[in-house]
Formats: sequence, C-alpha cells, structure tokens
Amino acid sequence: MGEENQKEPITPFKILRALLIGIALFLLVFCILVVFFSQAIFGLPRIVPDSAPLNNPPFMVSRSFPFENGSATVTIAVNASLYRDTKKTFRSTILLGDPRETGTRYYQAMINDPTQGPIYEDLLGQFRRIRDERNLTDDEYVELIDAYVQTIPYKNGGNAPPKYPAELLAEGMGDCDDKAILLSGLLAREGYSVVLFKFGPESHMAMGIGSDAFLYKSTGYTYLEAMSPAYVGVPSSYIQSHRLLHSDPLVLPVRNGTRRYHSGNETQYIHAASLYAGEKTAELSVRLGSSSPLVQNSTEYSALMDEHDRYAAISAYIMNNPTNRPGVYAYVQRELPAVYGP
Repeated sequence: MGEENQKEPITPFKILRALLIGIALFLLVFCILVVFFSQAIFGLPRIVPDSAPLNNPPFMVSRSFPFENGSATVTIAVNASLYRDTKKTFRSTILLGDPRETGTRYYQAMINDPTQGPIYEDLLGQFRRIRDERNLTDDEYVELIDAYVQTIPYKNGGNAPPKYPAELLAEGMGDCDDKAILLSGLLAREGYSVVLFKFGPESHMAMGIGSDAFLYKSTGYTYLEAMSPAYVGVPSSYIQSHRLLHSDPLVLPVRNGTRRYHSGNETQYIHAASLYAGEKTAELSVRLGSSSPLVQNSTEYSALMDEHDRYAAISAYIMNNPTNRPGVYAYVQRELPAVYGP
C-alpha cells in the first residue's frame, strides 16, 4: 500500500511542461484581451455618444477675464450628456512608433473630435461678437482668445490623461495640456497656423503660432502659453511649475492655416524691457543696500532710490498687464524707448 500512495517524482521535464502550459495560457488570455480591447488600448481616443440622453440641465459656463484696458465676458452652455460622454471616454491609449507622428494623431483626434464642435462654435461666436464690437485687429483677436484660455484656473492633473474642452469648461479648471487643446482648437478653426509644443522633460505643453517675429528657438513658430497669463512669445510655465524650459519641444502640427500673428516684434520689445527693468532694479537694490548710513541722507541716495522705484514700477506694470499688449507696448516705448530695437 505504501508503494501505491507514493507520489511520482518531479522531473525537469514536468517543470518545463508546466512552464510552457502557463506561458501558452498567458498568451491566449493576452490575445483575447487584445481582440476585445484593442481599440481602447491601442486606438485613438474617440467619444461615442450614449444613446440615452440625460435630462439634466446644461452647465452654464460664464467667465469674465481681463483684456486690454478692461474686461470681457463669455457665456456658453455645456450639454450635460456631452460632458458625461467625454468623462467616460478612454484616453490612456498606447501609441507605438515615431513620437511626433503618434503624438500628432493622438492630439488631433482629441482636438477634432466631432462631438466637441458645438463647444468651439459657441465660444467662437462669443469671441467674434466681442471682436466686432471692439473692432479688434487679427492680433488682438488672438490675444482675446488666448486671454480667455489662460485665465481658466490652473490645476495640476498629474498623470491623468488630457481633458476634452467640454470637461475643461464644465469643471472650470485644468492643466497645461487641457488648456492647450482648447486654445489650439479655437485658433485652428479661425484659420491660424498652429502647433502644439510638448516638453517631455518638463512635463509641459504649450502652443506655437505662425508669426513673422519673436520665433521660439528653431521651431519656426512664436511661443503661445495656455497655462497662465503671458505675452505672446513669452513662456510662463515657471509661474506654476517653477521650472524653466530647457529642452527643445516636440512640435506637433495642428493646422497649417494662412492667418499669422504679426505683433511679435512688440511682445519681444516688451519682454526685453521687462528683463532690463528687472536687472536695473536688482542692481540698484544692491547699491542702495551697500550705502552707509551717512550717505543714505544724501541727495545722491535719494536719486538712486527714485531710479530704483522707477524701474521697479516699470517691471511691475509689465508683469501685471499681460493681457494688454497694445497698452503695455505704448507704455514701454514711452518709459524705455532705447531698450530694444525690433
């Protein structure tokens, strides 16, 4: 009886057979998953509207934001069913191949998703009304749209996939790629030449716009920030992330439109004036701090203090009015006429 209950010895052949069976079962399960979920895992993001519409009221999105010497207000309605459909859309896809090609296809799929068309058109209808009422130039029209997107509250999304415009507007906040998608979609539909700038090491996304001045590095486009208020051509990512953009961006085309931004020379002048005023303020602060108590009561010290305050005021004015390029340019030309020759 002892011999009948004795277990068969485990041989190397049996171990190998068990491993092969395990591998085969894993591959079988993997293939089944690929068949059933390949579109979600490896395909481009695509919103599929639910056949059962919600009876919920729309999200009324009204925002006032600073623009030039005053402010502007834009109000639209975001359909509740559309918001639900965007929230449930899978976006963490795996795209293999060249990063520029796959990145372009991924973001264009989100920007051009047909379900988001009404959002873009409603917004553009509001922007066109403001443009016509205020007789804005093409460049001011870019700055109007940019100011609207830039002033949407920023919230770091971490590793979450980007939001569709309907989500961004209904939730009232988003991070850099959420806002860049909305801004590029708006400007592309108005015929401007636009691209996305994706900075991998800094985990940042911005835009480029076709321009004839103040081009960003060797991209051939002028930098356009969506994350926070900034002049066209000037990165402002460090305001939120405290990181400078040292890497060269991956340039992802959105639309090769015919309209371009033509005030890059003015924003470049403003940027140069800002740097100059900041440097002079710091330099004068050092000189004032190193003055002896006896000198601090002198006429020379008072003159240095007045000069310091003047440059500090110029720096603050430029920093505090990024949505008023025409007004700031006129101010800088008057206060610092020889800083930079465009």
